[in-house]
Order: sequence, then C-alpha cells, then structure tokens
Amino acid sequence: MIRKILNRIRPCPNPQPVGESLPTCWDLHKDYVRIHPSTIVDPVASVKLFNPPQPPKICLEIGEGSHIFASFSLLRPEAKITVGKRCQIGASTFIAAESIEVGDDVLMAWGITLMDTSAHSVLWERRKNDASQCYKDYLEDRNNFIKNKDWSNVPTKKITIGDKVWIGFNAAILKGVTIGERSVIGACSVVTDNVPPDSVVSGNPARIVRKIDGNGETET
Repeated sequence: MIRKILNRIRPCPNPQPVGESLPTCWDLHKDYVRIHPSTIVDPVASVKLFNPPQPPKICLEIGEGSHIFASFSLLRPEAKITVGKRCQIGASTFIAAESIEVGDDVLMAWGITLMDTSAHSVLWERRKNDASQCYKDYLEDRNNFIKNKDWSNVPTKKITIGDKVWIGFNAAILKGVTIGERSVIGACSVVTDNVPPDSVVSGNPARIVRKIDGNGETET
C-alpha cells in the first residue's frame, strides 16, 4: 500500500552514486510507517527516525482520507506519532521523543510546531555535556547528531490533540498538552497547558478567550 504513496514523495538528501535513483525519506523508513492508501502525502512532507527501533515497528501512522504536508521527526526508538482520519495537516513540524497523538477530523495550518520534549534540562549541570555530545555524534554521522544523547534528565510528556480541533498558523503545542475536542487554537499561540473541549484559546501563553456552545455558536 505504501509503495503507491512513496512514488510521490521527495527524495531524501543522502548522497548516492551517480546513475542510481535516490531513495525517498519514506523509502528509508518504510518498515516504520503505516499510511492508509486513501491518504495524500504531499511532496513537501517528510519523515525521519533518528534512532529507529530494532526490530522495526510502526512509529508513524496516518489514517484514511487525510492530507499531509508536515514533517515528522522521531527522536527515540520508543517515540510514536499518530494522525487520525480525515485530517488536513499543513506544512508544520512534529517532534516526538515519546508520543504525539492527533485525533480525527483535525485541521492544522502551516508553521505549527508540536514538540513533546524540552530537549534539554533547565539545570546547567544536567545539560552541560549536551552540545559536546551532539558535536561528537555529528562527526560520526551527520544524519544523526543525537545518537548518544542522554535523555535521563530531559522532561518529556505526550501531546494529545482531540477530534475536530482546529489549530491556526505558527502555533506551538508543547509537551504534556491535551487539547479537547472541537477546540480552536488561535494563530501564533503558545499552548503550555491543557485546553478543555469547546474552547477558543489565544496568546502567549495561550488562555481561553471564549467558549463554543453545543450549537456551534460562540459565547463571549
């Protein structure tokens, strides 16, 4: 099933001998990705597993009838990203060290970042070796500068996007956030706390600006 989709995806920038066709990012990770055959994956979309699990297992799953322009980065072997049915995901960035789960019928604009990890500790003593370790890893393999990263002191927590949510452009959804069903996230918002269902939030940090009643009308 995935082969039909792979033929429409851009090549990954890995050097190849002259005369050989370039594999796509999706080719390289075909054992870790499950995409419903009805889903459209635009050529700008990409996937990268920095540390693929062994033996292979599904780390990225996209449901039927969705339309995908996003980039997906999975940082650790246990990381997983799931996108539901009938979603339209614009040119946005998913970064998962643990889990990002998107429900059904979700609309996401462009420039959105979802990141379920802080990447570094706020304490200097716990992050003082991060840069040097990345430097060493990059010298060994420029495609994986976090191969030997120490995750033991890095805060990481699942992101959950409920069904029928709409997220505006350039929003940031940070670790541990759950967005309730049918809620709307305003453009350029930074969401650090859970959002109840049927809420409109906006700002940095995002705050509830109004509620949506059962008839789809907003209450001021």
